[in-house]
Amino acid sequence: MTVYYIGLSASGHDPALAVVGPDGRVVFAESTERFLQDKRAWGISPDHFGHLSPVVQEIINNDPKAEFRIATTWKSIKADLPVNISDVLLPAHIGEWIRSLQAQVRRNLGIHCRFVCNGRIAGDVMSFDHHLCHAANAVYSSPFQDGLCLVLDGEGEVGSASLFSLTNGKLKRIWRSWGPGSMGTFYTWLTQLCGFSPVSGEEWKVMGLAAFGKPEDDLVEQMSRLFNIKEGRILLADPEVLQEVNNAMQPLTRQPDAPIMQSANLAASGQLAYGKYVDQILSDITDSGVDNLILTGGCALNSSYNGSILSHHSFKQLHIPSAPADDGNALGAALLAWSQENEGQPFPCKQTDPFLGSKINLNHLAALQAHTGLRCTTLATDDTDLIAELLAQGIILGVMRGRAEFGPRALGNRSILADPRIEGMKDRVNKIVKGREGYRPFAPIILQECVEEWFENPQPSPYMSFTLKWKKEKQPLVPAVVHADGTGRLQTVDHSTFPWLYDLVKSFKELTNIPVLLNTSFNVMGKPIVHSVHDALSVLMSTGLDAILIETTLIEKSPKK
Repeated sequence: MTVYYIGLSASGHDPALAVVGPDGRVVFAESTERFLQDKRAWGISPDHFGHLSPVVQEIINNDPKAEFRIATTWKSIKADLPVNISDVLLPAHIGEWIRSLQAQVRRNLGIHCRFVCNGRIAGDVMSFDHHLCHAANAVYSSPFQDGLCLVLDGEGEVGSASLFSLTNGKLKRIWRSWGPGSMGTFYTWLTQLCGFSPVSGEEWKVMGLAAFGKPEDDLVEQMSRLFNIKEGRILLADPEVLQEVNNAMQPLTRQPDAPIMQSANLAASGQLAYGKYVDQILSDITDSGVDNLILTGGCALNSSYNGSILSHHSFKQLHIPSAPADDGNALGAALLAWSQENEGQPFPCKQTDPFLGSKINLNHLAALQAHTGLRCTTLATDDTDLIAELLAQGIILGVMRGRAEFGPRALGNRSILADPRIEGMKDRVNKIVKGREGYRPFAPIILQECVEEWFENPQPSPYMSFTLKWKKEKQPLVPAVVHADGTGRLQTVDHSTFPWLYDLVKSFKELTNIPVLLNTSFNVMGKPIVHSVHDALSVLMSTGLDAILIETTLIEKSPKK
């Protein structure tokens, strides 16, 4: 008998499933939204039958004696706790809805697992602290085994922040924040003020918009009154102050039909206020003897702030996992279950590969080649020179290779790529492919060894976790990936973790002398990143995308000759 550990993220939003094998290594990890093609998959069970079944079946085919344990990401059902919901920052009906969804998912957890695993489930569902799951997930991919791990989230069992020490790969909680003070709730509130939907996950739009505005002192001052930071803990201001601030800010709410740029200064002011709060938290936890920081939880997706941490604080290294939000907790729960049943074994860490999701169905690819009438060309496995030449000619290419990335960002296996040198490429991709607002930026992929030459305050950023300033003299060379404030949310690639993508960027550099490509997620606005061959073909045929590369098959819109 060998035991596999199924972790299920059960927050009621951003469900995901992960499987850890008997050796502590990840077998599979993926968000449910990818499989369902339903953004954030609100209220969906993380062990969705169609998503889970092929994963379990492949394990059983390879290991007929496999058994499974189920683990989840919350110790309690929040709707059962006697909590008064404040509606000053987050409208009460949204809070009640989220609590109800978490209760619904939590109570039905494991039903599909037991059916799919067919008598191979050992024991009851194992439940783990929400923030401990965040920390375990982050430690798994951390390049170091000692430091501090800070969780900044929308909420947890009793609060939105936790601090852990990491010593020789072992986690120990130092403190947790109690009460409703939350940086996640702050950003939800800001997102609504700017006229966007946090339910649809549009916090990204606020971060992008902030670069076009200038912080206004009175707005920053008002927003800085919402919380007090005490020894790192986030304390909500008195109700009278909250109401006063909210009353002052509500008239600034952008209506859906108003110009987006109307909220640019508001977004910039909110981003600055957010940074001031988190700076205070980090200052409070900084210990001169601790060089390494792990940042996780949903707030760790704020790449605009993350890029400033090492230059403003005394930490020498900073790690953020590829999936720091609640989807990543599925992996944390599976790892904690493995660790609990393998006492004495070191906790798995230094596993940097983010490509943990679904494989491509080659039968679907064969059918596409046979029946679509499109021009399909089979390339040599390592033919990155040809792809680099096509990109340099100005084509926009969707790439679907290998296993899917775990987390919200496309890291090369489910990406749309283009030439960053072309002046109008950003507008072209936004308009004819993504169908999104023209102000939104694209990420640059850059060779790890070239970062210091191109960016200020260089640091590794394998999962697009950090926004850094381009060096001024480099900006005119790659206009399609330079944001309005001269920054880029970069992805650094090395050959060990990203071998094909590294070779492609290197081929592009040899051709153009530019070690950078434009990268954006392979999807259209409002949809998750593509999951199937049919999803990829749909984007190709319904947008201005020029071609797609599925494994080694190049599919172009030009008909067969």
